[in-house]
Amino acid sequence: MRRRPLPPVREENPKTFRTLCENDWAIYSLVALVAGVTYANALSGEFVHDDIPAIVTNGDVNGGNEVLAVFKNDFWGTPMSDPASHKSYRPLTTLSFR
Repeated sequence: MRRRPLPPVREENPKTFRTLCENDWAIYSLVALVAGVTYANALSGEFVHDDIPAIVTNGDVNGGNEVLAVFKNDFWGTPMSDPASHKSYRPLTTLSFR
């Protein structure tokens, strides 16, 4: 049985590849610009709902407590051993707020 020869390999034109990359960057830039413009109106917003107890009055966030207390307290700054604690343990989120 005789093998058929493989079709010749077409090499890409370097200009086509360069143009493709430039178009990709244009698309990425456009997506980033749209995301930034969409989010920009939220930068001047105020705290709402549970932001006051979670951020403004939370000693773990505003520096009223030592840094290691973040790992002993719940999300709201209440010690985990306290019966009134919500037991919502999110130390990395609390540290990012701090």
